[in-house]
Amino acid sequence: MSTKQKTVAVHAGSRLTGSKAVPVMPPIFPAAVNWFDSSDDLSDALDGKDYAYARISAPNAALLEEAVAALEGAEACVAYASGMAALRSLFDAQPWKAGDVLVMPTDGYGVTRALYKNLCARWGVELRPLNQTDADAPARIREWRPRLVLAESISNPLLRVPDIRALAEACRDAGAVFAVDATFPSPFGQRALELGADYAVQSTSKWLNGHSDALGGTVSGSKARIDPLRSARILSGDVLGPFEAWLTLRGLRTLPVRMKAHNEHAAHVAKRLSDSPLLERVIYPGLASHPDHAVAGRVLEGGFGPMVAFEIKGAGQKEGDRFLEALRVARPGPSLGDVGTLVMHAASASARRMTPQERAQAGIRDSLIRVSVGLEDPDDVADDLLAAVAKGVGR
Repeated sequence: MSTKQKTVAVHAGSRLTGSKAVPVMPPIFPAAVNWFDSSDDLSDALDGKDYAYARISAPNAALLEEAVAALEGAEACVAYASGMAALRSLFDAQPWKAGDVLVMPTDGYGVTRALYKNLCARWGVELRPLNQTDADAPARIREWRPRLVLAESISNPLLRVPDIRALAEACRDAGAVFAVDATFPSPFGQRALELGADYAVQSTSKWLNGHSDALGGTVSGSKARIDPLRSARILSGDVLGPFEAWLTLRGLRTLPVRMKAHNEHAAHVAKRLSDSPLLERVIYPGLASHPDHAVAGRVLEGGFGPMVAFEIKGAGQKEGDRFLEALRVARPGPSLGDVGTLVMHAASASARRMTPQERAQAGIRDSLIRVSVGLEDPDDVADDLLAAVAKGVGR
């Protein structure tokens, strides 16, 4: 083989053809670097007008951002390598001064709390957990005048549902930036920006991807708010890879159909669990017994969400472990949003990084179980959960 042929073998077929055909599913573009015939074209690409280097922008991530922005009803969206990277970007985007206040839910995701607690300590910012479903929560925000308020559409893991409209109004009055982590309902269940949020956050690893095979996160909002985040991401390098973006976009195509079924199944499972004498309480926004049932009916769409939680009577860590080991249909797993049902013991998983005092303040007991209800027959899921509860408590 001649030298010329070796060169041809390396370089041939590396440029897209001029075909007018558009693939039904976008191809994966794994190239980290692109080259251009013209220096002017390269310069334009480095300014973000085309794809030069994957840390700046890349086709698969851009396609996903376009799709998520459309789902969120947003002008723009920026994608990250994980949901936690997305939440970190919101903190870094604020012009913090020593003594500023950051507000987040008392019962919010434990890893988010650990992240913000660490960052606040480093910057001299005061972290104030707030029970955002309390009637006086808007008044506290107006009084504290925080720099940033983070809410969760449905809190993790206690499934409390704050009035996003009321919190957004309070944030406007206080001059605070308002971000909503809407991962639990997904954009199918809540478009937080339409309720007044400045930013809507998704851990795309969950319902948007839907198949537990790709990490990712997004932040959506106005172009004026997203552009600085995109510029900062170029420097931080928290980019979403092409394969993860492709897998997430593939999953996103079926989001409305999946979420409708997830919501219906969760409602059925919650009703079945409510009849068990072995459970202290069943937590589901769609139940009339839920303290935020009325609010959930106003701020959630398409149902009351795909998540269910419950407390096992007299259970602690040991009984919780036995319960998880007894599952046969549902799977013990520290995540959510899969086509299959995933179950976790809250205190040792989502709230693992919270101190015992923080868990007590939030009301997260050792008996609390969180369920991401899947697409199996909901009676099979309910039967499995109830049988495992009975084994866990020795009955």
